[in-house]
Amino acid sequence: MDERPTESLEDMNPARVTRRAFVLFFCTGLFMVSLVLAAITAVKIQAFHLGPLTVLVPAGTLAFGLTYLATDVISEVWGRGYALCVVITGVLMRFVILLLLLYAMHAEAVFPFITTGGTWSDAQQAAFVEVFSSGNRTNFAGLVAFGISALADVMIFHHLREKDAGRNRLWLRNNVSTMVSQIFNSTIFISVAFAGNQTWAVIGSLVLGQVIVKLLVAAIDTPLVYLLRNIAEGRKLTDLTG
Repeated sequence: MDERPTESLEDMNPARVTRRAFVLFFCTGLFMVSLVLAAITAVKIQAFHLGPLTVLVPAGTLAFGLTYLATDVISEVWGRGYALCVVITGVLMRFVILLLLLYAMHAEAVFPFITTGGTWSDAQQAAFVEVFSSGNRTNFAGLVAFGISALADVMIFHHLREKDAGRNRLWLRNNVSTMVSQIFNSTIFISVAFAGNQTWAVIGSLVLGQVIVKLLVAAIDTPLVYLLRNIAEGRKLTDLTG
């Protein structure tokens, strides 16, 4: 059972802007924006040169890593129920993105009363469909991978929170839950998004690259989790307890 205290009437007063409400909306907005950008930009592959190691990483990896920062703050301050609501909404939004991309690409071919207008040429239409057709596959892959990994992140976070109650281990549950779920996400996403279009060597490099970058993001975002938690709960900004 989640022992988080319920919000007071003062916290729920729509006439007041509170730090707690601002952080909730900020994290929810960060989650949704990062999720959309991750879906759109994942079609571009970047090479990261990390000393002697070169790995391939979808451009949306950084944006996707920020979604875990948002859900971990929401989990810590508002509890598992709020975090699950945000995750489920995110899954539904990925589906909405998929439908809207299909409409943008193929509406003229499906609906006789819609045609391209202005200076939009056939060449532009072909390029548009080529780019976003790849985006549709990565969006579907992201929908599957995100749904599984984000739920795993929330459940692992709260398992550790209950297990380590009173031991001041927010840093531990933030990193463990994010890192484990990111490994799940990378393996599922890359396999679904790029199998058949890339060699297995490239797919292996993409999985490795995503995992490395996501683990770095998970480690770096820990101070931000504490900062946002402290702002929401009215603590000192440097408070590392909890």
